[in-house]
Amino acid sequence: MRQHDQGKVQTTLRRFDEGKLSRRKFLRDMSILGVSAFVANAVSLSPLGAVKAFAAIHGAEERAWDLAKAAAAKAEKKTLTLLIPTGSIGNMTPYVEKWKNELGITLEFIEEPDEVVHTKGMQEAVARTGTYDVMMPTAMSYPDWIDAGVIYDLTEWTEQHDPELFHPEWGVVFPASHHAQLYNGRVAGLLNDGDQITLLCRSDHLDNPDKAKTFEDAHGYKLDVPHTWKEYYNLAKFMHNPSEGFYGSLEYRSPYYVKWMFMQRLISKGRLYFDNELNPTFNSDEGIAALEDMLAMNEFLHPDAFSFTWSSNYNAFGRGEGFMNIVWPSGYKYSKAPSTGPATTGKIRATVMPADTLADGTLLYAGLFCWGYGYAVSRYSANPELAYAYAQWMTSPTISADAIPYLGGYSDPYRRNHMLAPTQRLVDTYSVEYLQTLYDNMVNTVPDFCLPGGFEYQDALDREVNACMTGSKRPKQALDDAARAFERITRRVGREKVLKSWLALSKNLADPIRKASGADKW
Repeated sequence: MRQHDQGKVQTTLRRFDEGKLSRRKFLRDMSILGVSAFVANAVSLSPLGAVKAFAAIHGAEERAWDLAKAAAAKAEKKTLTLLIPTGSIGNMTPYVEKWKNELGITLEFIEEPDEVVHTKGMQEAVARTGTYDVMMPTAMSYPDWIDAGVIYDLTEWTEQHDPELFHPEWGVVFPASHHAQLYNGRVAGLLNDGDQITLLCRSDHLDNPDKAKTFEDAHGYKLDVPHTWKEYYNLAKFMHNPSEGFYGSLEYRSPYYVKWMFMQRLISKGRLYFDNELNPTFNSDEGIAALEDMLAMNEFLHPDAFSFTWSSNYNAFGRGEGFMNIVWPSGYKYSKAPSTGPATTGKIRATVMPADTLADGTLLYAGLFCWGYGYAVSRYSANPELAYAYAQWMTSPTISADAIPYLGGYSDPYRRNHMLAPTQRLVDTYSVEYLQTLYDNMVNTVPDFCLPGGFEYQDALDREVNACMTGSKRPKQALDDAARAFERITRRVGREKVLKSWLALSKNLADPIRKASGADKW
């Protein structure tokens, strides 16, 4: 855009917001003023309003594109290679042609199973092949990858090019803005996937007047989505009808997934994973109670709960085989679409994760931000600035809002504008009500083990929770064994290093969770 046209652009934006220009005339005038058709179209459709939307685009997106143009022009290697988890490519392919046609850069995707991506990064720390430019791990990989020297600390780039991670209107929702992107206060990656779990219910069963009367007569309160874990249990038991192939809940009990079901319950009871000296705290009365709650629920779960994967769980719910499900936002998207949720489309009511009752009688609402992919830049990239520009451009407020609704990708809402000022495509994909639920849940989330050795901690906990659920260990034994495994991991990784990271991580939790866990006094 020509410098002397900026005032005219602002006037045009204001006139459009005031309803003094038709969309067709607005697009024509913006084109005359040198604004690209892509930008003008996005601005005209944004619920932020044209002035704010243009500011957002002009900010993070345009700065990233300017950097990409400069880096592409001097790059000898005209290919940008991305290490991505299998199944995530659908959110990235719509922009391949733009990068090729306007920058001359070919985007090459190398897909690996999601459980392998972390290992691939650690291998690159040793091999230093330069195979990857952009790497797409979960937030748990950043500490180990930074310490191994395989990815850049992005802080200086973000200070120079400002991806607006913390903007009050379109920044990444706090606290995910911190615990899914920062390592010890430094920016390690840019989030592109708002992974958190929420609770889905079948609205057609909630709205059934006969069931509503029977339930209220039995329990003394109205049939509704559960607000507490006790209500969750009561609902699962009430709706459970295995003779009809309909089960109370599809909550996971399978290896790899089951630790998240435990971690969610644990934090709802006001317990974190460690205390302020890095002693494990889950082998406590609250941890044992969480496992006993899970054991009690087993009677009302889908028979495949012990073998569910993401896809088989989503398929079973979409086929109408259960009343409730605890899922990532992609599970809601999946169940809402008629093609993948033939029994659930138009019949879902979602809610934040249930609260638990603390000793003083207060209810604690706590969510779990589990997984959460982001973009990192390889230290062995031939074009690290170009790789960073890609990460900022793809996660900018407007491009990310455009990318998330595409099918065939993991990306889910994570910026405030995705949830509180959504585009029509985001509304069509998720619904206004569910986007609000995602925001209400995300502000109370606790992260995974985003620490040095994070995958080892998580795997150790998963093994023991699974052993308890399959009956080979009692709750106390399973959690004590997990705690001993944690101590071994801590000694090997380095207590001082992990403790520093844990204290930094715990400072960014929501106030009710910090208070309930005692972390507000650390």
